[in-house]
Amino acid sequence: MRKSWVAVIVPPHQVVEVMDQAPKALSVLRELGLEDPEFHFTDIWAGKGEFEKLSLDQRLELFGFMAHIFTTYRFEVLVQTFDPDNAGNIRSRAKWPEKLGLLKFSSHEDLPLIFALLRVRMHLKGRDQGRATACVIVDEWSRFQSGTSMIVGLAPTFVGGAVLFASSRLVHPIQLADFAAFVLNRWQLLRVKDELNDRDKTLLEILTPVTKCFVNTDTAEIHGIEKVRRLRYGLN
Repeated sequence: MRKSWVAVIVPPHQVVEVMDQAPKALSVLRELGLEDPEFHFTDIWAGKGEFEKLSLDQRLELFGFMAHIFTTYRFEVLVQTFDPDNAGNIRSRAKWPEKLGLLKFSSHEDLPLIFALLRVRMHLKGRDQGRATACVIVDEWSRFQSGTSMIVGLAPTFVGGAVLFASSRLVHPIQLADFAAFVLNRWQLLRVKDELNDRDKTLLEILTPVTKCFVNTDTAEIHGIEKVRRLRYGLN
């Protein structure tokens, strides 16, 4: 029942380059023989759907490719997580409005997104003497298909108070957030796993440099990686 939202901040001086490079990154998938490619990292890891065509080594290379992008651009990543207990605790602390735009404070699906948006706004308010602004784009899901929700209280930090919902197939940089969400989830799963196999350890080694991008999460050391029989990914 734990729900998490992950935000990736692309600063103004990188936006044009990221928008230009994203379609080129997808061409990597086409070169591997995928017909209608999109970076869905849970499917890549599991080898599901179109990614069933790829070997484990090819799939690991995709994670290495994306980890390189994050460490090169040094994107900042913010995380907001709620489980039912701390969501109930938050609701009991104050009299919240019924909604923030189309998002409901009473919804366990919506609450972490509301606070993720507030966290992003607070983070931006600490930039450029409080004058930083952003165009905010959220990956659409069943309740919110492509469109715009106007949230007056978030302007002017969110341009026009707008939160845009769009498909990652159309707005390619959303796939950066998909990767960051996968990284967060995989770290959490590997931390509590009794024993890591070589596949787990190789992925963990690939993803570890991305920890520096996460602004508001704690890190934990997992020992024994140096003893792993490395897979063919090429970690020498």
